[in-house]
Amino acid sequence: MKIGTLLLIFSLFGFYAYANEQSSIGYKTVELALEALKNKQGTELSVQGGWTIVEDKEESNMVLWSFTPSAHPAYPAAVKRKVLERDGKVYIQMSALCQAKKAACDKLMQEFEQLNKNIMKN
Repeated sequence: MKIGTLLLIFSLFGFYAYANEQSSIGYKTVELALEALKNKQGTELSVQGGWTIVEDKEESNMVLWSFTPSAHPAYPAAVKRKVLERDGKVYIQMSALCQAKKAACDKLMQEFEQLNKNIMKN
């Protein structure tokens, strides 16, 4: 299933952590997450608009990772979206680790939430 298709058929659950809190993405830092995913067999890596995008799988669920470009105010940050199916419906569970200032991290999450809402309207 391609990313564009997935973005059209989801609801959102959002969670994110700052560097000083326990990571909700399963890695202690954004750098460790990116390095592990680059070296993980079966992942597909691309760069889109400066963002590093990694497609992965956890169990039978597709996972889409988005890593901020170095020029982004929330850099370094990683947003993880896991596609889940419940009761015949497809959802995306979103979590993030943001190691920038709180205001930049909050804005990043708002941008993802707004993007998700816009996609849901279409």
